[in-house]
Amino acid sequence: MPNKKIIFFDIDRTLYDPDTRSIPASTKRALARLHDDPDVEIAIASGRAFYMLHIIDDIKDYINIYILINGQIIIKDGETIYRNPIPKHKVLDVVKTFEEHNLKYGFLGEFDETLNIVDDKGKQAFELVDMKLPRIDPHFYQDNDIFQMWAFCDREKHRFFRDQFPELEVVRWLGGGFDILSKGMSKKEGIKKILELEGIPLNNAYAFGDGDNDIEMLDYIPNSVAMGNASKLAKEHAKYLTDDIKSDGVYNGLVRLGLLDD
Repeated sequence: MPNKKIIFFDIDRTLYDPDTRSIPASTKRALARLHDDPDVEIAIASGRAFYMLHIIDDIKDYINIYILINGQIIIKDGETIYRNPIPKHKVLDVVKTFEEHNLKYGFLGEFDETLNIVDDKGKQAFELVDMKLPRIDPHFYQDNDIFQMWAFCDREKHRFFRDQFPELEVVRWLGGGFDILSKGMSKKEGIKKILELEGIPLNNAYAFGDGDNDIEMLDYIPNSVAMGNASKLAKEHAKYLTDDIKSDGVYNGLVRLGLLDD
């Protein structure tokens, strides 16, 4: 499909504004217009799991590809075509280390998520991205595949824990915490799988993001766009910069790329 184009969107603070708990009206209009173009495909590339996507219900009719949990699960046309849980023995190692350091942590499964304990730091982390606080179940990992783990701690401790898990991916996120995932799979790798499956050349791929977990995606895709509210690192790794989410950043970015007429 040499003329086919595909646009990958991050969700939080790219499509969805947690401050207003809504998708900007200009973004909805933009995606509706893109959806009407038979040569454009719209995809999601997010750190969220599918059961967390109620916040984008207004635009789901425009989307048929989801790269989720930072590439650990891929869904196309309603079917899960790829899943990459963290090996069980590595989950056990992480839990043991976190317990030794009295860390608050949680698990993200395919259909549910849990925390080992709830405190103010954990509450603030989820409120920051307008996510529902998970239920408490410190033993969730024993009977479920785990695709990602969270931990909550001061930023100065991130490097220490990254060094503890050299065989896993440790990604910092907004607030006092970080994600742990299987190494080697990311939004970038998920995108590579989709481009191959869809037969779309890399030069016809576009990406919009704002966070550190978008960096590999922004680096890989030549037509990458960082939101005006993006992290410093995300801006450094993107090819283009658009406006803040509160200033029609997605719409304006699509116009500047020539994907929409003004």
